[in-house]
Amino acid sequence: MRVELLSVNHSVTLFESGVKSLDGWLHHHGLENQRRNLSRVFVLLSDFNEVLGYYSLTMGGVRKSSLPHNYARGLPPIGIGMVLLGRLAVKRTHQGQGIGRDLLVDAIIRAAHAGEHAAAKFICVYPIDDGARKFYKHFGFRDIEGDEHGRMYLPIADAQAAVLGSH
Repeated sequence: MRVELLSVNHSVTLFESGVKSLDGWLHHHGLENQRRNLSRVFVLLSDFNEVLGYYSLTMGGVRKSSLPHNYARGLPPIGIGMVLLGRLAVKRTHQGQGIGRDLLVDAIIRAAHAGEHAAAKFICVYPIDDGARKFYKHFGFRDIEGDEHGRMYLPIADAQAAVLGSH
């Protein structure tokens, strides 16, 4: 298995995670969003080039006031750089095999690398449901109390330490 940047050479039409919005986004918008520089989409491919999972990343910012107090402490009152993990999905037939974890680790490594070049301090996710929220919480993402969008954040430094500690 390997992770690659989504291209026209990848067949995504048969990808089905069981979440229509995630599947439809990949089928109809993934490549176009990438072409338009709105996100980068990475696909996990089997040895037979079957798409087993994907995630998307984009750069963004967050106001200090939107962060938990312990994350915001000492930061200036300006937009703080972050990497948004916009979507993450695993093909239904391959769920429960650790592929989501592997995709998240790959995303963290890429987010940390991007943060070295574009000053990102956090990784942010918008969990699609309670199952996704539980998944991200397991990997250290924290809810933001009172956040009407339901975002979760993880400092990139913490993510890197966890990834390096698990290898």
